[in-house]
Amino acid sequence: MSKIRQKTKNLILASLSGALIMGTLSAGGITYLIKQQAKEEKTIRLAYQSQIDEAEKRFKDQNAAKKRVIVTSKEMKAGESLTETDLKVIELPEKDVPDNMNDGIEDFIGKVLKIDASINTPLINSMLFEEGVTPQDLRIQEYNVLQLPTQLKKGQFVDVRIMFPTGQDYTILSKKKVKDLLGTTVWHEVNEFEILAMQSAIVDAYIHGAKLYEITYVDPFMQDKSIPNYPINLNVIDLIQLDPNILEKAKISMDTWGRTRIEKAMSEMDGLDITKVQNGSMMLQQQVLNDQTVQQQKNQGITNDQYIPQTDPDISGSTSDTSPQNGATMEQLSTTNHSIPQESIVQPVHAREKENEVFEQPLVNP
Repeated sequence: MSKIRQKTKNLILASLSGALIMGTLSAGGITYLIKQQAKEEKTIRLAYQSQIDEAEKRFKDQNAAKKRVIVTSKEMKAGESLTETDLKVIELPEKDVPDNMNDGIEDFIGKVLKIDASINTPLINSMLFEEGVTPQDLRIQEYNVLQLPTQLKKGQFVDVRIMFPTGQDYTILSKKKVKDLLGTTVWHEVNEFEILAMQSAIVDAYIHGAKLYEITYVDPFMQDKSIPNYPINLNVIDLIQLDPNILEKAKISMDTWGRTRIEKAMSEMDGLDITKVQNGSMMLQQQVLNDQTVQQQKNQGITNDQYIPQTDPDISGSTSDTSPQNGATMEQLSTTNHSIPQESIVQPVHAREKENEVFEQPLVNP
């Protein structure tokens, strides 16, 4: 009996132990499930709260004060003028809009972009500049006496400069847009004063063998224009003072002292030195023209059997040749390439004699 009782006790203890263990495991599982469920509920609650906050923010933004903003309706390049079709209006919360934003399309029409703009780019005044009202004396003038940059393109901005054989270099026209370009001929917008200044520079190139050339701007829509400092011919100054077509007098070009410096420097140069400078400049221009011709022929698929003008080596001959010999050389150079402007083929002559000859004819039509 005692043995049976002992076994019963053991079974009872084992059952109780198993029940206790199972109870503990069950309690642990239930606790874990409760905590997991609470965690999931918290996550769901946070997600709902986030959506509620976002909806409330959107609701507040919709009811907040709005401000009109002008943006581009398409991609545009620097230098393009804005038209009504290039612009559109959007509304943004006032707190997100800078104070310097204009809200009227009419404030931007006709202005020019300084930088490239992609679609929907907000516009502010610092991104634009205004070309202004067209002056009454503005004209389009073509020039074929200028040495042009080899990579010059229509629409670029340039300074027109003059360099004398003495090395003196001046700006004649500042930040002029290339309105059109054909070979060695370029078109610019100039006013009456600038027309006369260019006439004076062309006369200087004819008399003194100066070089007229153009130089391009790197970033024209961000760079300020240079200040013209070319002291024009004294005879032209007198003409400017009497010309009723000139609306504005550029005081900087009325510098007679600067003109006197040029005349003095040129008078101190030996005629042989002037001839050397002119011949060297002509050879350089001829080489540039030859290179351009070769490049154009390559681009057009011209065969190697076709004639390509070459620089005449006789041009670099003795600089002590007489004027008839120089004239023959100039004639040969002219027949070699007709694209060289006649004004750029010059020989040193007596300056005062040429000035009298040139200024016998009026520069402005009556």
